[in-house]
Amino acid sequence: MEDVLSLANGPVMWVFATCIVAVVVVQAFLYLRMTLAFSDRFAILSPDERSTVYKTAAINSIGPAIAIFFVAVSLIAMVGGPVTLMRVGVIGSAVFEFVAADAGAKAVGARLGTDSYTLQAFTTSVWVMTLGGMGWLLSTFFLTRNLGKAQDRLNATNPALIKAMATVTPVAIFATLIANTAVDKSWLSDVTIAVDDLSAIAAGAIAMIALNAFGTRWSWLREWSVGLSLVAGMTAGHIAAIATA
Repeated sequence: MEDVLSLANGPVMWVFATCIVAVVVVQAFLYLRMTLAFSDRFAILSPDERSTVYKTAAINSIGPAIAIFFVAVSLIAMVGGPVTLMRVGVIGSAVFEFVAADAGAKAVGARLGTDSYTLQAFTTSVWVMTLGGMGWLLSTFFLTRNLGKAQDRLNATNPALIKAMATVTPVAIFATLIANTAVDKSWLSDVTIAVDDLSAIAAGAIAMIALNAFGTRWSWLREWSVGLSLVAGMTAGHIAAIATA
């Protein structure tokens, strides 16, 4: 394991990680510049509205960043800092990367964080993480233009359907993620409810509803609702995990 981490945290890996993340940072600045130019050209947002957008986006990024941080710390101890930075800092889910790394290790009969995790297992983990994350990139490249055309056609025939899909789709996605998190279906032999995960889901949902309700009086609470709800969910899940351990 020491040999694996020595290679995983070596200067060559850091060079590759820095180059990949630098590309993403440059892209982010280019998109920001294009957005600002478009907004200035068509006067879509007033200066006050733009300030509100910046503040809300910055605040709402805190909650997800905290969740990713805790997973990334664990992943760093397994596959090193550069690989974690390349995967978590570019695209995808921190939890997915952890699962992919574990799947790669198991494919060669090893386990993360143990002496059985050899250089071969590390290489396999990196391949699984990389190939597994290509789905987002490929679907974006091949489907974005066609999805735009489909949206234009639906908008021309039935605009209400577009609004309905925009509302239902994220609800369905998050409901699926919640169900997969709360229910442990290991090998489909015994379906059990994860008390800590269920507690986190319930606490997060209650916090979101409460913050939006109070947000009618104090508007700033709505800007903090996502971040505070995530913190409430993580706190409740941690307490439940300790209580049921």
